[in-house]
Formats: sequence, structure tokens, C-alpha cells
Amino acid sequence: MSKTEKSTDQKAAMKALRLERKEWIKAAAAKVKEHNSALRAIRAQLKDAPRTVPGIAEGTGLSSSKVMWYVASMKKYGEILEADQDDSYFRYGLAGGEKEK
Repeated sequence: MSKTEKSTDQKAAMKALRLERKEWIKAAAAKVKEHNSALRAIRAQLKDAPRTVPGIAEGTGLSSSKVMWYVASMKKYGEILEADQDDSYFRYGLAGGEKEK
């Protein structure tokens, strides 16, 4: 098998693989877009003042459970910090030096 034949076979195999996985790739891209949009919305809510999870959920239109999941992951990676407590809810604010993403 010559180098050109091998290259042509590889290109054909890659094209077939992309076609086979087209729907999966489209779904994964949509999920990433949704995730990034939710993170931007949460950051926008926290930009001016710390807020509780229900407050963030109300401002973003996301469910409280989804907001809690994002807040937990953002806290884990140091993007947000716990501020004071409002009744039984903690307020969360952006960590210092946070740049708008």
C-alpha cells in the first residue's frame, strides 16, 4: 500500500466516523453551549452583590437544583466564595480578582 492510498483510506475512514457520530457531536456541542450560558448568567447575578441560591435561580430562570450544582462546582474551583448567611441560606459572591468571562 502506497503512502497516498493509506492517506486516502484514512481520510475516508475519518469522514465515515464523523458522519456516524454527527448527532452525538451536535448534542455534545449543545450541552457545552447550555453549560457556558448558565455559568455566564450566574456570574452576571453575582457581579454586583452576593446572592443566595434561590435568588440566583430566580434571576437566571434556572431551577434551584441546577443552580446549586453550578454553585458547588464554582465554589470547588475557587470562582465563588461563601459570604454571609441569610436565614438558612448562604450568600455566594464572586471570588476576588474574578474577570468577566
